[in-house]
Amino acid sequence: MAAQRSHWLAAPFMVLLLFLFAGCAAPTPPAGPAGPATETASPKVNRVVMSVVAPANFITFEIRNLAEPWSWPLRPMYDYLVGINNKTSKLEPGLLESWQWSADGKSLNAKLRKGVQFHAGYGEVKTSDVKFGWERMAKAQPDSTHGQLATWRTVNDIDIINDYELVFRLKQVDGNFVVALSEQQGGIEVQSKAHFDKLGGPVTFATGPLAGSGPYQYASHRDSEYLRFERTPWKHWRAMGDFPEFEWRWAAEASTRQAQLLTGEVHIASLPEDLLQQSMRSGMTVIKGQFPGTRVYGTWRCCMLKEPNDPSQGALYPGTPLLDARVRRALNKAVNKDEVNKAFFGGKGEIMYVNHMYPNRPGWNPDWEKKFKEAYGYDPAAAKALLAEAGYGPNKPLVTNIIVQPLPGVGSGGDLSEALAQYWRAAGVQVNLLQIDGAEYSRVNRERKYDNHLVPSATGSNIWSGWTIWNSSLIVSPTPVQDNTVDKLLRELQGTVDEKKREELWRRVGDTGFDAYMNVNLLWLPAEVVVNPKVVTGWVFPGDITGAYTHVWEIKGAR
Repeated sequence: MAAQRSHWLAAPFMVLLLFLFAGCAAPTPPAGPAGPATETASPKVNRVVMSVVAPANFITFEIRNLAEPWSWPLRPMYDYLVGINNKTSKLEPGLLESWQWSADGKSLNAKLRKGVQFHAGYGEVKTSDVKFGWERMAKAQPDSTHGQLATWRTVNDIDIINDYELVFRLKQVDGNFVVALSEQQGGIEVQSKAHFDKLGGPVTFATGPLAGSGPYQYASHRDSEYLRFERTPWKHWRAMGDFPEFEWRWAAEASTRQAQLLTGEVHIASLPEDLLQQSMRSGMTVIKGQFPGTRVYGTWRCCMLKEPNDPSQGALYPGTPLLDARVRRALNKAVNKDEVNKAFFGGKGEIMYVNHMYPNRPGWNPDWEKKFKEAYGYDPAAAKALLAEAGYGPNKPLVTNIIVQPLPGVGSGGDLSEALAQYWRAAGVQVNLLQIDGAEYSRVNRERKYDNHLVPSATGSNIWSGWTIWNSSLIVSPTPVQDNTVDKLLRELQGTVDEKKREELWRRVGDTGFDAYMNVNLLWLPAEVVVNPKVVTGWVFPGDITGAYTHVWEIKGAR
């Protein structure tokens, strides 16, 4: 296979956060390599505070037991081996300055950036720290529960050539491996082995997180209230945070977050559309990510394979009506997506032609937009005709269920669920709205016991995680609609590092998903925050990385 090599950064590129052990006096760290100069005038406030909903399962500082939807609050303090450009969302060098595949695609030779310092005086980042993180994630700690654990266990070993060069030895070709190393996917936040050795015990909320090497370092936290960081005391190799301190403030209720913003208690807040508009009328402004970061869609709970690795055994629930693609198409065509966009999201959403696929992602096919109206567009009469073709009508209505779940950051899941139910009822469907406790829902879902259900969802993910988690059997999970063709294509994608071939395979994956009506495709939403313009003047962040609110060191302050 053709060798692939990264490009060197043309300009310094910024990283994540530092770490000061909670309650302990840390030794003075050595000066890091010269980085971008800071502004001469200080921002108006020392600490910029952002109010958001805490991740539901953010229950530890132990990265190996946090999947990326829950670990994003720690991103400011950690560097990644491969970075993400805050303006383009493209991969670029991070702690790794360069990398190159072997001819057989099973080894990745990589060179580490020199001179990068861990927080709290724990020394320079070395290849031994990288190997330490992998071993804790996937080898020495078999009880790890991280969402990317399967990826790290495809690594057979890491050969250390010297302090700045290493080779990842893979058990098999993995075309997604460089993405897996990156900030896009998360899971290999580089942590200090020296700090772990000194700690001598488990990483918990009581101990604080392991030291990282990013532009911000851990300062303190209070359970259920806040997580606070400090800017590194030296010039970081990539960039310097504009504010000396940054804080996540946890607030579950949107009205609370708005009140905090309007009273000046916080300076940035994540708000649903109605409160966003109210806040703008009170003098606040809105900042958007560079790309839509949240997908709003309906996920079927119905059509899983009985045995994920043996499609010949058929569906787990062969009697569910949702196995019929005509039914799934009818339920898509019964929903007025433009109306949903205006009613719930102020018209800001972009139509989702294929879930997980977007024009800046690999495999994009412009034909999907051309065919969308006929295939998915709002047409109640066509929806009824499709249901009749599938054997449903006034004397035998289709019966299905919608599980009401909250949609963090985008408004009420209950309202959207009710709207979907009303559209379907207008097409002659008998819909049951189910209010289920979150813990009970998670338990039943894990056991794959939902067989004729839809769950409105609002999540972000990269393209690989989206397809493998939500629409394939590659990861054993209660995914919506599993398709053997998609499974085969995804395995081919994993088995090649040839970018031209990968582009073609991604398009075929998208074509298959488009034709199979694998989700109720609704909208892509921009990642937005509401800011106090007297304190915050700008923030350039991609918006399409899990957690959406990344690159917090790029937040600019008023002076």
